[in-house]
Amino acid sequence: MKLDSTKTEIYYSLLDLDDKQKSDALKQLKINAPDLYKQVSALVDAEDAEYVEDIFQLSLLNGAFAECDYSGQHIDKYHILHELGRGGLGVVYAAYRADQTFEQQLAIKFLQSDLSQIFGNRALFDEAQLLAKLSHPHIAKVFDGGIHNDDVYIVMEQVEGESLDTYLATHSLSKREKLRLFVQLCSAIEHAHQQGVVHGDLKPENILIDGLHHVKLIDFNLTQKASEQSGSASEGLLAFSKEYASPEQQAGCSIGAASDIYSLGKLLTWLFPEEKRFSDLLSIQRKATQTKIVARYSCVKLMRRDIEAVLTKRPVSLRQHIPFYPSLRLFQRHPLTCTLCLTLAVSGMFFSSALVNKNRQLEREKLVAENMIFEVSSMMFHSKTQAAQNMPLHMVVDATRRRILSNPDIPRHIKQKLLLVMMTPIEEKAADSSTSQS
Repeated sequence: MKLDSTKTEIYYSLLDLDDKQKSDALKQLKINAPDLYKQVSALVDAEDAEYVEDIFQLSLLNGAFAECDYSGQHIDKYHILHELGRGGLGVVYAAYRADQTFEQQLAIKFLQSDLSQIFGNRALFDEAQLLAKLSHPHIAKVFDGGIHNDDVYIVMEQVEGESLDTYLATHSLSKREKLRLFVQLCSAIEHAHQQGVVHGDLKPENILIDGLHHVKLIDFNLTQKASEQSGSASEGLLAFSKEYASPEQQAGCSIGAASDIYSLGKLLTWLFPEEKRFSDLLSIQRKATQTKIVARYSCVKLMRRDIEAVLTKRPVSLRQHIPFYPSLRLFQRHPLTCTLCLTLAVSGMFFSSALVNKNRQLEREKLVAENMIFEVSSMMFHSKTQAAQNMPLHMVVDATRRRILSNPDIPRHIKQKLLLVMMTPIEEKAADSSTSQS
């Protein structure tokens, strides 16, 4: 390969080489001419990706498994019964163990032959082995796997149930029942992520509801990690549903846990399409389906906790900063207790206020009474003028009456009582005799 050739000439010269020769030539070019290597490798990757996608799409159109029917055959220690269903990545058969050791109703999935050509049997089988490590009540268990006639197969638990969309169409579920199913789904995805497994194809058809009304997650996308392990240029060649796939997955980029979180958000929107503005669920949906990965939930666990908070009427993490929001959720959780406490608090405030006002009134009346006694006694006994000292009692009473009426500090009801007492007839003589005796 001449280094002074153009990138187009080098590219066409590589087309005549086998894979090993092409790889060696590219390595040498990378060492000697890094800039030219970038340009040429981009052309090679584009060609490889286009070729791989053409193979895959052609196999889908032609029905790659049309000529392969394993019904009724014995494969390893399993006897295959009949076909359960098929999709873009393979065919699923009902089966059972034929070695008379255990009686198990199983499902065996055969992956498309062309996937082995694209990714390699080893990469697909390694990914299937990774699924066997998953042990969760809401994930269909993978028991075994192998290769038969160059087709990779996976032996898994056979789930008797309906897909989520079919289940919802035939069962009328409340909001709480839907949320409980979604919590089970989040728990399953959380476990898979802890084991380093990304589902990559979350959609209602891959979520089964069994006879106990429990979630069973199936059909993990094996092609994602297989493409990474095999070094294939077909990163964009992934089995997914665009309606639920993350932006990075649709763009053909490598995906991680954030992609599943996005899909969970889309599923939540599908379950609750008419959520009210500013509701907790709508906040969770928007958080999970952010275009930027860093803006989504950092892990499924946080999303699951917020869903559980909605179920238990506790504050979700996204809205803790809103004034009075935590108090509102507390009232929703314990309406009777909160109402009783609020009633007692308000009653206590009114009682305290009334008690304070009553004490103030008593203090004021006491002060007025003391002032009146002082004024009357001063007028009768301590006056400096002879006329005031010899004033008849009825005149003293009359003067006192006028003082009472003109005093604004005396409450109305006290004035009435005092005036009523002062209207009682007074015997002048009795008063004069008592005065002379003293």
